[in-house]
Amino acid sequence: MVKYKGRKRTEMGELYQFMKKGIQRFRPQHKAAFFGTLICGIICHMTVMTHNYLTYDSLWNLYSDQNMISSGRQFLQYFCAPTSYYNLPWLNALVAIFFLSLTAVTVVSLLGIESKPAAFFAGGILATFPAVTGTFSYAYTIDGYMIALFFAALSVYLTKKIRWGFLAGILLLGLSIGVYQSYFSVAILLAVSVLLLDLLNEKAEKKEFIISSLRFAGMGIGAYVFYVLTLKAMLRFSGSTLSGYQGSDRVTGVSLSAIPSGIAASLKDFVKFTFSNGVFTVNIWERIAYYLLLAAAILLFARLVIKKKIYVSAWKTVCTVLLLAVIPIGASLVAVISPDIFFHILMRMPWSVLFVFALALFDKTVRNTEENKPFRVASIAGIVAAGCMIGHFILLANVVYLNLEQRYEKTYSLCLRIADRLEQTEGYEAGDPVAIVGGYPNWGKYPPSEITQEVTILFFGAMGDFSTNSAEKYAEFMKHYLNVTISVPTPEEQTEVAETLEFLYMPYFPEANSIKQINGIWIVKTGG
Repeated sequence: MVKYKGRKRTEMGELYQFMKKGIQRFRPQHKAAFFGTLICGIICHMTVMTHNYLTYDSLWNLYSDQNMISSGRQFLQYFCAPTSYYNLPWLNALVAIFFLSLTAVTVVSLLGIESKPAAFFAGGILATFPAVTGTFSYAYTIDGYMIALFFAALSVYLTKKIRWGFLAGILLLGLSIGVYQSYFSVAILLAVSVLLLDLLNEKAEKKEFIISSLRFAGMGIGAYVFYVLTLKAMLRFSGSTLSGYQGSDRVTGVSLSAIPSGIAASLKDFVKFTFSNGVFTVNIWERIAYYLLLAAAILLFARLVIKKKIYVSAWKTVCTVLLLAVIPIGASLVAVISPDIFFHILMRMPWSVLFVFALALFDKTVRNTEENKPFRVASIAGIVAAGCMIGHFILLANVVYLNLEQRYEKTYSLCLRIADRLEQTEGYEAGDPVAIVGGYPNWGKYPPSEITQEVTILFFGAMGDFSTNSAEKYAEFMKHYLNVTISVPTPEEQTEVAETLEFLYMPYFPEANSIKQINGIWIVKTGG
């Protein structure tokens, strides 16, 4: 027994030493990236981490197994399982920020960022980017999404750094796509960024570059094939079908004739979002910081192309042009598959890679003591602008969370009044079918009071005055937050009642007679 304990202590000691050496291998820039993500992430998202704010979908996900196979996300439920299927904002968010920190370390190492300020801001960008804020608004699934984002970055890292790493990359990226398809674009832009930085290296050799490009391409194609095959197999096994939501029915096959229009749509979206809309910028100071960063990045990239004489080499010139052409298509890849798609804010995460790529260019220039002073100044200005962007992203996030809080309070107040009025209505008995029809209160008598539209209009799901928009969601809110249970009739029954003249001439809640029984169903006419 004593020997067993001694062996156990020895094994624990060896494990401790292994972990200690692993931590010691973290260079200063890796620690800066990790803690940059951790610090900025907690500052940015603390509000939503410590409250149970609601989006329209949250009411279905207070407890949910996250089985989203019908949306082409067959692995989401497995990525969310470790933290349970309950909506636990604090725990889920801590897990998410931890994996975001690992993502930052991976990306900083992959792009060769060495200065601590640039690495810190790279982590800060990844933690506060508005697409992350949009995902944090769906706290019940944030952990699974951020683990998948880490897998996407790690797949590129292993493909680049390890000879046979592309095999692990296929698995990791395939799993990541099966959680959220847009993370395929994150991997594409990371690979493009790595290849562009390789071209800017004077020692870049044609053979090595081609092999590296083929490895990335093979990993990406293999990952998507893995995603499609597993999706089809799991759909067949579960007896499910793709819903078609956000083009999910097209992920397993794209018509060749539709590709040209898809590419045109992706280019149009990229140009509009990047240049016309300014990537989530909403005020003059943020726009100044963004366009300063953008201008500095373009200037320094052009400078490096000229300095390294890329134009002298035909193969380097062709490769540079091709890679630059891939960026807009890769960033808006979902538009290639579905040209008419609505870009949810969560789909904008690939743009964060472009910010980090810009920081890699700034870092490369600042560390080059032989570089001309004007370009070093431009690099420093770009790094400072990135810091300003982080500050503004934090402000945006907290404006969004402010509205989520106000929406919850307004929804609570409205549902409490409806429940109270319903219970006081003569003839109503618990268990009777109830349809709260109209979605939102009548705007004529109760005009919208949201004060954050300028910001929240960018964050679909977080905008508006109320967290509910249907009879079913009103019922869920009342059940979980008021301990009031109502029976909701089927959509067909609701539609049938809504088409009657009696319903048409009903006044809006909270006026008298705004609650009435029609065809055996109690109707609460809120609007519409």
